[in-house]
Amino acid sequence: MRILDKARLRLRSLCRRPNVDFELDAELRFHLDQLIEENISSGMPPEVARQAAQRMIGGIAQYKEECRDMRRVNFVEDLVQDVRYTIRSLAKSPGFTGVVVATLALGIGANTAIFTIVHGALLRPLDYPKPDQLMYLTAEAPAIGGTLSALSVPEYIEFRQMNRSFAEVGAYSTGGAAYTTGEVNFTAGDRPLRVRSISVDAHLLKALGIPPEQGRFFNEEETAHWTGTLPPPIAIVSHELWRTAFGGRPLAGQKVEIEGRPHEIVGIMPPGADVMDHHTQVWLPLWLPPNMARQREAHVLYVIARRKNGVSAQVAQTELSAFLENWGDRVGARDHVPTNRPLRSVDHTLQLRSLQDAIVGNASRPIWVLQAAVGFVLLIVCANLANLVMARTGSRRREFVLRTALGASRGRLLRQSVTEGAVMSGAGGILGLWLAGAGVRALIRAYPTSIPRTSDLTIDLPVLLVALGLSTGTALLFGCVSLGHLRTSSLMIALKEGGRGASSAWRHYARRGLVIAQVAFAVMLVIGAGLLVQTVYNLTRIDAGFDRSRLVTFSMTLPMANSEPETRAQAYQRVLDRLRSVPGVLGTAAMSGLPPNRTPDAIATPIENYISDDGKPSAII
Repeated sequence: MRILDKARLRLRSLCRRPNVDFELDAELRFHLDQLIEENISSGMPPEVARQAAQRMIGGIAQYKEECRDMRRVNFVEDLVQDVRYTIRSLAKSPGFTGVVVATLALGIGANTAIFTIVHGALLRPLDYPKPDQLMYLTAEAPAIGGTLSALSVPEYIEFRQMNRSFAEVGAYSTGGAAYTTGEVNFTAGDRPLRVRSISVDAHLLKALGIPPEQGRFFNEEETAHWTGTLPPPIAIVSHELWRTAFGGRPLAGQKVEIEGRPHEIVGIMPPGADVMDHHTQVWLPLWLPPNMARQREAHVLYVIARRKNGVSAQVAQTELSAFLENWGDRVGARDHVPTNRPLRSVDHTLQLRSLQDAIVGNASRPIWVLQAAVGFVLLIVCANLANLVMARTGSRRREFVLRTALGASRGRLLRQSVTEGAVMSGAGGILGLWLAGAGVRALIRAYPTSIPRTSDLTIDLPVLLVALGLSTGTALLFGCVSLGHLRTSSLMIALKEGGRGASSAWRHYARRGLVIAQVAFAVMLVIGAGLLVQTVYNLTRIDAGFDRSRLVTFSMTLPMANSEPETRAQAYQRVLDRLRSVPGVLGTAAMSGLPPNRTPDAIATPIENYISDDGKPSAII
């Protein structure tokens, strides 16, 4: 109870100071009046009685200060005074204040923006239950094109049957031969939309471990159709599409059109649900043409598996290696080179990666390099500001000397300097947060496919803590810069007009060191930028194997009403014929994927009697 009473009294002293001071004045006057009355009662004249009472009590102002010290709230009161003084002081130097705040905002904003990407894309776990258990399977087959992200249908079925280490194994497809995948036409009522879709089987939804927000997910009978029959006309929509396109009204059981075919919405995904950063808006049952389902060369299924509790990634990888032992002999798979020999285990492997690593891909290293670069920029900013603060502090040395002569301690002056730094750093940090938010949005718009997990890039609590840490660090830097000027010896030297001594030498060496640091950091950044420019220049000069000048590309899809191969071929041919008739068009062509990328449904074919530089017949067309 005593602790609570003390806290209550101190809070009252802090929040209701005028009332507390009035009560203190009244109490001291009461004691003084009592002594005066006693002195008068003893026979003293009134004036003599007052003087005697004042001598007995002592200095009233001194008692007031002692009572205020006993409240233990002086630090807060002094801090408020320091902040007010700082604001007045900085307002008198708008040029200096503007430069410092703007420079800090740029430095803190750049670092906060890049850390937002680092945290959201690289550090934050995926929004799935036990995300560390989710693995992504990658096939490697040198004889048919090297590393492939997808598996063939027979491969997927065999792995599911022999699996022992995974609680669930699921597959999805994003384009090519799969049923209405990629960007599709989505019509609800009279509102047509262009949305992104993928085809999934029921096992994938179980592997992710997320429940539907409304309705249900697909069951096993509704997915994984390997026959010519189209899957049931059902679909699941994302939470974001449900909110933006339908206003959050009940949607389960409603009818929509997807690629001109009626579908029933059976469920709604929870917020943020996605697969491999595809920004999926519509989920459809998995279906592949029968010929694609039988081809071991057609790698069209992306596979995600969830490890069982207690099973490590190393154990799961060992099982994969055992699964592929003598795989070619067991299933009769051939390497599709002129020898037509069975595939050996060294010719075909499956590799496990964590799902988060697979989503991030090769973007991890460039993001960390960018974070290091903006870190160096912040160091240069700090060095520049340290020089500015040092010059300003030097011009105020006589002010510090005068305040010291009036009784201010070195700690009191240092606290004032740190407060000034904190005010400027706080203003720079707030402006930097705004710049960081704008910068992240600009980066996402400029590089929508290069930055992974863009939906997770938000300025949340960890990012705010980093921004706070940067602001606090710069405030402490200002205090450390001022520390050398506030040494007792330097203040005494400043009492002499034109005196030059240890303080001048300290400033000289400190500024020289800061300049050296600035030049060193700047040289590192210039070298890095030069290497980056050289790399980009070299990439633009790589021979792609075809003339890229005057080429224009676009993509298009046909509704499933044109599902017959002949009908689709005729539709594409009509488009090509109309394009050829346009003045200035020399030629037209259509393909499933632009070179040099290899589409998932492409079938690799080696060049007969061709031996590559490393002696292997692995050339592919």
